[in-house]
Amino acid sequence: DYGSGDVEASVAAAIARVRVPERRIFERLRFDGLPLEVRGVPMPDGGFVNTYVDISERRKTDRLKSEFISTVSHELRTPLAAIYGSLKLLAGGVAGTLPAPAQNLLGVSIRNSERLVKLINDILDLEKLQAGSMKLDRSDLPLRPVLEHAMESTRPYGEPYQVSFEMVPWDGEAVVNMDPDRITQVVVNLLSNAAKFSKPGGVVRIEVSRRDSHVRVSVIDQGEGIPDEFRERIFSRFSQADGSDTRQKGGTGLGLSICKSLVEQHGGRIDYQSEVGKGTEFYFELPLVL
Repeated sequence: DYGSGDVEASVAAAIARVRVPERRIFERLRFDGLPLEVRGVPMPDGGFVNTYVDISERRKTDRLKSEFISTVSHELRTPLAAIYGSLKLLAGGVAGTLPAPAQNLLGVSIRNSERLVKLINDILDLEKLQAGSMKLDRSDLPLRPVLEHAMESTRPYGEPYQVSFEMVPWDGEAVVNMDPDRITQVVVNLLSNAAKFSKPGGVVRIEVSRRDSHVRVSVIDQGEGIPDEFRERIFSRFSQADGSDTRQKGGTGLGLSICKSLVEQHGGRIDYQSEVGKGTEFYFELPLVL
């Protein structure tokens, strides 16, 4: 059922996971090709409960929806690029100086075009990840400079929310086989989400720790927290804790899904822990280069 490989090594790995039980949700294929969602929950007395759910129908529905969205996105990309380019040229003065009211309207149009461009790029990135056609340019690199670059890149995003970022010092160095641009994308996404849901004056922290043969990167905020009922779908596409048309926080609902796919393509995993009203810690783990 668990495929080929050394039996003793598989059993040892399973025992190691149970000794430090954590809530887990992941998907895998059974030996006969049936897709399963596996949910593991630690019990107060030290036990551990796994449940297995057949998600064949969900996979089929997701595939149909993905194909439709992908087609629409490809068709929108070219005309939107032309519109955005024309707006930037106008803002640059190619048609002469515009009156102040027109400049204000132009600024609104450019910002909304940028949001649409990001949405379409996120959808196409997700499509490539799910199709297995996204090429990762991986090499053995130290993790610290990637995290520092991601944090500096996100600082301007935190300013409108009056949120700052800091990295908790840690000893040693972690070397990971990774595509630095894609891991930067994961960290920037987690940091920007944390800033968006933090209170004014809040601080978002990055913490790094070693977990056996993996390194864990945590992004911690003191924001609103995430309701327990949202856990099952938080890494799904287009998921928002507030899914109403009048939600106060923006976003496409694709970022965490992309993060999950990118981390898993690097052989890692991503998860979170949260308490409503006290904050959230998102973390991902990547294999260390030994």
